[in-house]
Amino acid sequence: MKLGVIVDDMKVAQWQLNALQMLPACDEIVFYNCRNSRSGKRRLKHLLYYALNLVSVRNPLTRFVPVDDVGSHVVRFVDFDSEHEGIWQRLPASLLEQIARDRPAAIVKFGLNLLRVPAADRLAAPILSFHHGDPEQYRGRPAGFWELLHGRSVVGQMVQILSDRLDAGAVVAYAETKAYAHSWRATLIEAYRASPLILSRAIENAVAGTVLAKPVGGRNYRLPGNATVLRFCARMARAAASRLVYGALREKRWQVATAAADAGALLAPDGAGLPPRETWRSLPCPRGYTFLADPFFAPGSDAILAEALHARSGKGEILRLGDGEPLRLSDPSCHYSYPGSVEDDGCPYVVPETVFWSPPRAYRWLGDRWSESRALDIAGSPRLIDPTFFRHESGLYLFANRFEEGSGVLRLWRAPALFARFEEHPASPVRITPAGSRMAGSILRLDGVYVRLGQDDSGGYGDGLMVFAIEEISPGRYRETLASRLRFEDVRGPHTLNFKGGTALFDWYRDGVSLFAGVRRLRGRRHNSSGLGAVSAPSTKGQNL
Repeated sequence: MKLGVIVDDMKVAQWQLNALQMLPACDEIVFYNCRNSRSGKRRLKHLLYYALNLVSVRNPLTRFVPVDDVGSHVVRFVDFDSEHEGIWQRLPASLLEQIARDRPAAIVKFGLNLLRVPAADRLAAPILSFHHGDPEQYRGRPAGFWELLHGRSVVGQMVQILSDRLDAGAVVAYAETKAYAHSWRATLIEAYRASPLILSRAIENAVAGTVLAKPVGGRNYRLPGNATVLRFCARMARAAASRLVYGALREKRWQVATAAADAGALLAPDGAGLPPRETWRSLPCPRGYTFLADPFFAPGSDAILAEALHARSGKGEILRLGDGEPLRLSDPSCHYSYPGSVEDDGCPYVVPETVFWSPPRAYRWLGDRWSESRALDIAGSPRLIDPTFFRHESGLYLFANRFEEGSGVLRLWRAPALFARFEEHPASPVRITPAGSRMAGSILRLDGVYVRLGQDDSGGYGDGLMVFAIEEISPGRYRETLASRLRFEDVRGPHTLNFKGGTALFDWYRDGVSLFAGVRRLRGRRHNSSGLGAVSAPSTKGQNL
């Protein structure tokens, strides 16, 4: 496939270069380099916005870098001078003739300002353009600003087929990233980190003539005035102060409970599948630990495996809970969580999350405890958040998040067996949004439908699940649809949910006050980050704010 890319002065932003480097099947990239794009006039009424831009919008992913760092793709460069029509630009006839000779499958617009789209008889290839905002609500600019001002929990990521109506072209790829109420800079870094992941899918859809049923009639926002920027900064300051107080004095009091429940009710309308509070039986937290969470049924028994946070070390340990005293299974010097299980060649294994110190490892289950572990062979040896296995027909599928991408990007791998090599699925990543992209329990089969549970982290961490019906899963395709949402009314959660027979096993929490909350949180961050080198550690249940 040949791809055209429009740039200014032979430069692109770092996130745009990342997007081009991720393209898997591009034989040639032709750069159409504009030499005369103009910056817009700066006005005094936007003075505070420009000052805020210096500390918030500018980050390592928005810095400009030379396009010749694109990598091993065969590259050609074509210079041109655009025509100007007020704030709009036009592609000159000579460039359109060159593009007709090049015959790219699509053109990605990484340069220019507002562009008048040539008629189809002059330019056959679609022009693709990114917009960081949900076009159903937020067109225009600046990215993420208005969402944070209005208290939104996510920022949209869109690739559109460019039209002459601003940010209102047909959508060919869409994703969402988390909006951090206390930080515009963190919100934008998250957005630009995820943006490269959707370009390949956008090109595939555009070339195939496939568009998403995504409304694009939102308000067209402009740069904010000085008074609006002051309101924005005040809101950020309040959110940052609230976060600091929470981190120092409050913590989530996680508990694990069981209750009689029909798993089939998960596909009922939102919330109908949850057992009533008066039927819950909460397990006591063992001495020396501050909470229980991430509960799973142990393979072949009614015992429960759960993460328990050690009060002194701040590390998660896996305990077996049931008759008698709790039994610690994991190494107390390492952090463990999410003890999911899988069967391979007739033998049961537990594969907990070990993201802070190792790629996934399988522990053979011996009936009441596990034995020595064996590393899994996953392409690239990634460290994974909440690895969850699902056997279907002749393959074993693995759902998880890569720790460097966070919990808002759900990826999928496949292998013929547990200890064979797992290769990433062609449809991966299968979901990009904080709503439902982090796994929340084992895959279920309900009335002939496979069901995936995902954490809804678009609001408070661990406060509710999303239920997805898997409509298609095969070596080449994956498709799911949202069936319902689950959230408790008088407590927070659920965060992880599993079933066995007519029994539901889940965790929930309340926020509690503790003078030692900040100390425990810092201790946990220090211990867990030590195994990740220079890379920031993902948040855990004991650390998340």
